[in-house]
Amino acid sequence: MLRKLFRKISWKYAIGEIVLIFLGITMAIWFNNWNERQKSRQVEIRSLQEIQNAIHQDLVDMEENLFGFGQRVVLYKLLVQHIEEGLPMDDSLRSMLPYLQGITTFLSNTGPYETLKSRGLETISNDSIRLRISLYYDFEFEKLQSNEKQHYQHSISYLKPLMMKHFNLSDYRLEPLDYEQMIHDFEFRQTIYWALRTDSYMLELYKDLFAIAQSLVKDLEEEIGRLD
Repeated sequence: MLRKLFRKISWKYAIGEIVLIFLGITMAIWFNNWNERQKSRQVEIRSLQEIQNAIHQDLVDMEENLFGFGQRVVLYKLLVQHIEEGLPMDDSLRSMLPYLQGITTFLSNTGPYETLKSRGLETISNDSIRLRISLYYDFEFEKLQSNEKQHYQHSISYLKPLMMKHFNLSDYRLEPLDYEQMIHDFEFRQTIYWALRTDSYMLELYKDLFAIAQSLVKDLEEEIGRLD
């Protein structure tokens, strides 16, 4: 009788130990997984913050470039008007001529995006945010940069030689050496027509990218708040 009772107690004790061991292992695994998820979330938040800060910097640079392209478009339209209507030199044109020597370059900090790619794009758990970040850098930014390189090359190859030909470059006001000769110079006219088209196009590209960047920064802020 005592032997049977002892056996029952031993089995209950053994089963209890097994249950405790199972629960201990399960809790250890759960805690480890929870800890890994927390680490991953912190890396994700840090990655999103780095991208957000970089795009904030982009917006500051884009604002300056929007101003530069905007002023040159105004200048080129004035020059076209003076060329086509044979208008004399006036103060409105004279005040805008210094913008002729401006060259605009977008300086973007792509370091955080390169860091994200090295970590793995899947670091970003939100599919929509991940896709929009990729499109911003790999498509929109690349498109603007590619067109800007062509624009820069055009300025150096065509516009700069004509500036050296028709302007007194020692004067920061960029006063024409011979205004009448300049506006009747066929090469100068063609170059200004082309510059108006290319700068207008670049201005629209910058406006589009600026709007995309603003929207993305706002959504990144919301996503960081959701994860934090």
